[in-house]
Amino acid sequence: MHWGTLFDYICKGLDTSAPLAFAALGGVFSEKSGVVNIALEGGMLFSAFSIVWGSIIFHSLWLGLLFAVVIGMAFAAIHAVVTITYKVNQIISGVALNILAEGIARFLSQNIFGQETQSAMNPYSFPSYRGMNVFSLVVIPVAILSWFVLNKTVFGLRLRSVGENPEAADTLGINVTLMRYSGVLISGAMCGLSAAVLYPSRWVSGMTGGRGFIALAAMIFGRWSPIGAVLASLLFGYADAARISFASSIQIPSQFVQMFPYVLAVVVLAGVVGRSRAPAADGVPYEKGED
Repeated sequence: MHWGTLFDYICKGLDTSAPLAFAALGGVFSEKSGVVNIALEGGMLFSAFSIVWGSIIFHSLWLGLLFAVVIGMAFAAIHAVVTITYKVNQIISGVALNILAEGIARFLSQNIFGQETQSAMNPYSFPSYRGMNVFSLVVIPVAILSWFVLNKTVFGLRLRSVGENPEAADTLGINVTLMRYSGVLISGAMCGLSAAVLYPSRWVSGMTGGRGFIALAAMIFGRWSPIGAVLASLLFGYADAARISFASSIQIPSQFVQMFPYVLAVVVLAGVVGRSRAPAADGVPYEKGED
């Protein structure tokens, strides 16, 4: 392989991995607090619509990105209210929000852009280098910052404590509800960041293509660690980049080639999930005063 081709593949793989990595980091924060968030798919999709809409409204990609982050957090807040305050099953809430995100985005696109399945083109975009959105590089400092926050700060210690033993954390005076809300809202903000790399020039219905679920797989494969989740995202992202780069040269039906990243996710999880340990209270609603 020519060095230029290899470098292009490296750039393309990072570009493909970054949306997964941002969403996987969001999943880490949410599940470390004890809340399962399978609505990452819907958060990514709605944030992708929001960054296009916001950029066009404010004539600025940076303001569009801020708008997407705020919308991502607002979307995650619905999940937080429903599951933390009202104790609704977290899986059911996530599934409902994924469906809701697609419906709302299509409704808004029809009313704002006159097209239900795609938006107008967004003239504001981050620069690219050899086909890579340069915002993809931001995932590196964000991953390092996430690791530092979770492992070296009081906030991170409290967040992890409510995901492991909320009763003990509550006894020590930690506000379990507030910490869990914080974890879920951070996951929404991360979905907003993923939109900056996913496809910021136009929203298209179904554009996430299951990436939110692959991000969840990356989070589990990475053992609920920020660095591990990002490395797992790189594995899935580069597998997808290989599919895109070499699909035309592989003499098998394209549908089988397109399945490769998803098959890889299943195989990896089958070999890893049994040896991984989620936070002890992950997915378990907390009722103050329960034994």
